[in-house]
Amino acid sequence: MRRMVGAIFRLLNRRIPWHAMPFWMSILNILAIQRDLRRRNLHGGADPAITAPEPGDRDIRGMRTADGSYNDLKCPAMGMRGTRFGRNVPLRYAYAEQAGTLLKPNPRVVSNALLSRRAFQPVPHLNLLTAAWLQFMTHDWFSHGDNDPTRPIDVPLPEGDRWEGGPTNRPGHLSVHATLADTKRTEADEGLPATFRNDVTHWWDGSQIYGSSEARVRQMRSSPDGELLPDGLVYLDPNGLLGHDGREGVELAGFNESWWLGLSVLTNLFIREHNAIARHLRIDYPDASGDWIFGKARLVNAALMAKIHAVEWTPAILDTPVLRFGMRGNWWGLLGEAYEKAHGRQGLGERITGIPGSELDHHGVPFAITEEFVAVYRMHPLLPDELVFRRHGDHSIITRRLLTLCAGRHTREVYADASLTDVLYSFATMNVGAMRLHNYPNTLRRLTLQGPDPHILDLATVDILRDRERGVPRYCEMRRQLRMPVPESFEELAGGDRQIAKELASVYETVEEVDLLVGCLAEPLPPGFGFSDTAFRIFVVMATRRIKSDRFFTDDFNEQVYTPQGMRWIQDGSFHSVVSRHFPELRHKVQRVKNGFNPWPSD
Repeated sequence: MRRMVGAIFRLLNRRIPWHAMPFWMSILNILAIQRDLRRRNLHGGADPAITAPEPGDRDIRGMRTADGSYNDLKCPAMGMRGTRFGRNVPLRYAYAEQAGTLLKPNPRVVSNALLSRRAFQPVPHLNLLTAAWLQFMTHDWFSHGDNDPTRPIDVPLPEGDRWEGGPTNRPGHLSVHATLADTKRTEADEGLPATFRNDVTHWWDGSQIYGSSEARVRQMRSSPDGELLPDGLVYLDPNGLLGHDGREGVELAGFNESWWLGLSVLTNLFIREHNAIARHLRIDYPDASGDWIFGKARLVNAALMAKIHAVEWTPAILDTPVLRFGMRGNWWGLLGEAYEKAHGRQGLGERITGIPGSELDHHGVPFAITEEFVAVYRMHPLLPDELVFRRHGDHSIITRRLLTLCAGRHTREVYADASLTDVLYSFATMNVGAMRLHNYPNTLRRLTLQGPDPHILDLATVDILRDRERGVPRYCEMRRQLRMPVPESFEELAGGDRQIAKELASVYETVEEVDLLVGCLAEPLPPGFGFSDTAFRIFVVMATRRIKSDRFFTDDFNEQVYTPQGMRWIQDGSFHSVVSRHFPELRHKVQRVKNGFNPWPSD
């Protein structure tokens, strides 16, 4: 029956896209799409080359582990740090592009001709916290780790290109370090596509705050002299700010690569929230160990962040009645938020009372973040090239800084001019950029990377290369694999925009060559959408899977594991409440917007 319904909707969608249907038809259409994607677009995930460490005396049943092991008690290594990324396409479509096509067309030409920002295209109904939140979440979900400096990909510079990337670049080229190869391939992998490993846990567990190793977690919980803080607290300095990472030269966080001010603000905010939860738990459990308080506070904090992402961030960037209803339904089900607050979670199934507290289900494939999920979350156009900092009291301008002067080692310098309160307020009153062609930040197209091997790169060029290098299908092939209509011409891809079609044709020989990122930025957006319908299909299957596959959001999302106090904290919590708790001077602003990711009032 379900397959028949799915087939009917696929026929209907040839003429009417799901978002153009009446409300309830759209809801049913999305559910049919989701079932189809779960059945046909989950691949890989199994990783026999990795085993989980012995649990020792850790409470693996009631606490998250640092490395993500033992989330699935039957398969302890599933989703842990160092396991492979999965795929959303069958493996025969996931082979990396080779020398003949890897640089065709030239990624630097794509960057220059189609991505480079001509003038900032803002999204008036979204504030800059939207972009900061996105990277804050992706730092929790995926990282390919350090790249391989011994394997440069040399991109020839187009005629007249004045790129000067420093000594690491081959003359006349822009050199990009290849993704680090998977060194744990087995005989069973012979002939299969290249695989890559996640340097953080795959789970939605707050690892961007706490870290993905026992050593990092302890470092986050310790003072600069190495003394473990009491009562399960995470370290903040006497000014209430993050500590310093001497190796990276930036602030200390669970994961602080690609560090910038947006990550600093949100990491500071949610470490404060962790500490507030821990102090609350200490009152109710005076005899509990610091490790127990920490573990429970981490569970609660991670779940609260997942809730905010599901019912606040996503409906802000996908602002339609259907998706506002759908995302709230994912968390609360058809019975809604009021029912949960009155009766608690009854475990009546994901459609009735929401995914949290429902039965765990991997949908037949071991859980892993996928390469295609990584690809569609390349959303750098959300960022402006210049940030304007204002006083929260009177909205007057304090200073302006280029994005690059709010990143890496420069991040902490901003707080010398503007307080954390002013910075948070400034982010809440600035707009993000639109996910469109010609809106990629030019500051990121000449970016100096932090770390032990600093070098300059064009991040737009890198974004194009990474998808090709990691075997992510190009735009048309990706749409085929998602059972979506495939454009037969540049003009059809661009929704009839002849100028965009002409620009695409100046770079690509055929529409089949168009890269996934470029196609997603060129295709018309459904009304209210902050990103493309193509990217949305990956989101449909993976957004709910991150919750449905995690036992701490399903089988073990209960008072026995989280404590009654922890469950109430999650139930009552929101982005509004977190900001108001730690920045009471901003309460009268954040409480006046329906969604904290919409621009806050200036008065």
